[in-house]
Amino acid sequence: MVPPSWRQVLGVLALLVTLAGGMLVLRAWAVQPSREVELGGLRMRLERAVWMHEPTDHGDAARLPTSEGAPGPGRRRLIVEVTVFNPGRTPLNFEPGELLLSEAARGTVWRPSVGGRGVFTLRPAELLPVTLSFDVPATQGPVRLEWERGTEREALLLTQRPASPGDTEGQPGWPLRVEELPPGREAAGSALFHGRLACTSCHGGLARPEGPRIAPFLGDFARVGATRVAGKSAAQYAYESLLDPDAFIPPECAERQPCTRPTLMPLYGESLSPQEMADLVSYLMSLRGGG
Repeated sequence: MVPPSWRQVLGVLALLVTLAGGMLVLRAWAVQPSREVELGGLRMRLERAVWMHEPTDHGDAARLPTSEGAPGPGRRRLIVEVTVFNPGRTPLNFEPGELLLSEAARGTVWRPSVGGRGVFTLRPAELLPVTLSFDVPATQGPVRLEWERGTEREALLLTQRPASPGDTEGQPGWPLRVEELPPGREAAGSALFHGRLACTSCHGGLARPEGPRIAPFLGDFARVGATRVAGKSAAQYAYESLLDPDAFIPPECAERQPCTRPTLMPLYGESLSPQEMADLVSYLMSLRGGG
């Protein structure tokens, strides 16, 4: 029998590696989450999942107030919105606590920190919207949003917890006072407000106080902002709100309704430079009514 050549051996090894890689790909595909699943006679669809900012720590220099019900230091909140539908002919119970987050690296499981209690009975053809919050500490790997109903479990989302300021070494801290920022440029702030940040998509037009919006009107921010928090100037209030939107929730938003808690406003301290922050505050301070 003629022994195989080294080329033949390498060819076989390459084939085995390819096959093994293909199996891994197939296995990974098989466990990919689905945004719509059905368990125990109910159907669930994941509508939205957003990681909110860590509310109290914005670097070594500034620790801003924590709003009531906010996650503790070092934790990030995942806001999850799902709809549950009963496609059957008989009423079925649903518990929001059936949803969970799991981390494979440590085998850790988190249950909802907000909105996970109670039992809802869904009549046939009834649709139930549910909003839940998960407060997650620093993790080693991805986390999965799963629906556990009886002995069955299905995955809806695979996500990675964003790093908190306390998790990342070398992240620059924000100064405590707005006056410590660089001098602001109103024109540059206007470009940010109306362009990249698209602030009017939530806050509405600056010349239309009663126009369509889902967040507070900002057309007269320089005046109203100074009344929001006792002892804080409008500029300081704007600065702290951009760093921590949940520190103070304005009492009135669209159509004179209470503003959403937690706010859907992004944590701009993670996406703006100190100069851009100063520019945006400068522009907000120019808004005194009339657009």
